[in-house]
Amino acid sequence: MKKLGLAASGGLLLIGLLQAGSRIPPDAFAPGWKKAEGLRTFAGSRLFDHIDGGAELYLEFGFRKLDVQRYMKGDDELVLEIYEMESPEAGLGLYLMKCGKETPVPGLSARNSSEPAQFTILKGRSFLHINNSSGRGDLVPAMTELANRALAAIPDEEPRDFISLLPPAGLLDGSIVLFRGPVGLQSLFTLGEGDILDQRGRLFGISGTYDGGAEGRFVLIVVSYADEEAARAAFLNLSGRLDSYLKILKRTDTAFVFLDFQNKFGLAARRGRRIEIKVRLSREPGLPG
Repeated sequence: MKKLGLAASGGLLLIGLLQAGSRIPPDAFAPGWKKAEGLRTFAGSRLFDHIDGGAELYLEFGFRKLDVQRYMKGDDELVLEIYEMESPEAGLGLYLMKCGKETPVPGLSARNSSEPAQFTILKGRSFLHINNSSGRGDLVPAMTELANRALAAIPDEEPRDFISLLPPAGLLDGSIVLFRGPVGLQSLFTLGEGDILDQRGRLFGISGTYDGGAEGRFVLIVVSYADEEAARAAFLNLSGRLDSYLKILKRTDTAFVFLDFQNKFGLAARRGRRIEIKVRLSREPGLPG
């Protein structure tokens, strides 16, 4: 039985290496380009060996492994990074956190936000970077060819629909962000320490920025739970562990209004199995009826 177990694990390792190799374009993907060194792979928490700071966000979203391959043409260098996430939702979440204002490059076969120094690309559960340390625009055609060769071996998977959780009226283009825990949430707004929205590393939340007309812009944060009981427990956790810089002005069993340290207002409400939080409001809101 031990021999069978070793054979099985060796087979899985071989399959993994073959799959990684199929996504890594060979030498001469474009004229003159060659691999500069062997493929480097970082799995799980070993991501910290590659990313000096910031790996926590990747792990929170559901990081599995990273393949890194360097290519050289004379003194020019391109570096391909393929981050494999546990699901297309995790891939999308990471991409939305990293893409900034989307500036797609013509000719790429997947969603991307790119500039000569770096391509940021999403396909299925894979998040890709192609880095050009020189920043020269004349390397963009080679970067595009490298990207398309890698993308051809990556399955296209559709993520679950989270966008429908956000009302469309007033939602600003390019403002949608997914988060899966305190690291991602902190980049949006500080509600409190730890897993304040009780996501437990499983639930995705979504956020968008809105044009409130005369009331100005605000941010809406939404998390949908398995049922009302789970939402109720999460709401109690939120209200009981709210950051000390947030002052609750009025409350009911299902909602509260608060003032933040910038003298902006917020409204947190439980609606069925959802928690909806508006922050950075310029006017004090009323409590839901």
